[in-house]
Amino acid sequence: MKEFLTEIGGKEVRTIVGKGILGEALSSLKGKTLLVYPTSLKDKVKGVNNEFLRYEIQDGEQAKDLERAMEIVDFMFSQGFDRGDNVVAIGGGTISDVVGFISSIYMRGLNLVIAPTTLLGMVDAAIGGKNGVNFKNVKNVLGTFYQPSLIVADTDFLSTLPQQEITRGMAEVIKYSIVLDKEFYDFLAMNQEEILKERNHGVIEEVITRSIRDKLNVVSQDERETKGIRIVLNFGHTIGHAIEAGSSFSVHHGLAISVGMTCEAKISEEMGYSEEGIVEDVTWILSSYGLPISSEKLETKIDIEKAVASLSKDKKVRSNYVMMPLPTRLGEWRRVDMPLETLNGFTRQCLS
Repeated sequence: MKEFLTEIGGKEVRTIVGKGILGEALSSLKGKTLLVYPTSLKDKVKGVNNEFLRYEIQDGEQAKDLERAMEIVDFMFSQGFDRGDNVVAIGGGTISDVVGFISSIYMRGLNLVIAPTTLLGMVDAAIGGKNGVNFKNVKNVLGTFYQPSLIVADTDFLSTLPQQEITRGMAEVIKYSIVLDKEFYDFLAMNQEEILKERNHGVIEEVITRSIRDKLNVVSQDERETKGIRIVLNFGHTIGHAIEAGSSFSVHHGLAISVGMTCEAKISEEMGYSEEGIVEDVTWILSSYGLPISSEKLETKIDIEKAVASLSKDKKVRSNYVMMPLPTRLGEWRRVDMPLETLNGFTRQCLS
């Protein structure tokens, strides 16, 4: 088991990573506690403290609707929850989004615990304090920045995940190693078998711990994205999101980001922002984990014009420039304000 503390915006975030630790980690909570989880995890949370209240929600994006969120708030209010009480989000990124939002607005904030159950959730989607709900069928219109008091990454949840979910989650892990942590890159390079085939608990525990540390370190420096530091977490995502749009969102996020990282590494090398060899480093590590490095390796055909058109709607666009984090060498990066027209051309070239 690994445990560490991170201070973010004056708040101490405690992280615990280990096998079979959820029940023990939650036993230290004081006051009333509500577990919120999707129906698919009903059996897995049966053994967690029977004194805790429970709220089951539907799986999927429909759970993030504002109306559904307010139903949970109504339940908490009826049970007399106050600011000293706790809400625990058990599930993937969707669950942490909606529960994080509720926790931040209920009486201006009560104790939030995040217990992600997928690799993607443990290393990225549930970490960092961003949350939101959908409004009038538009995604994440309403949201806040709100850090949990506790993050519990119980690797037992990963034992039943399909292999493809582990592979796809590794895309975000690899992202950290490329732009933030060369030692982590070397660790990943030496442990593919233990992670993908053997699912070695000790190695996977290290992967999750280092990923969370790397992400929270960035978040602690730029929690609300006002300093241009947190954009490093978007490496591969500018073109990756375009790929998702060009596939009408049928390509999984991890696969799209993998191709996006390859394309953005090529941009960095071709424009002289990185040292020679960064593309080879990026494509090698992604390929070694069975992740795609070109659009041809995706199962879905990408509509390039639709993908390019989506770039202008990227949240990092400012006056026809896109703020992009590009790798300069393994473990290092720089911000580049890329003219949208130039990015459009590179995207067409990379996806053709």
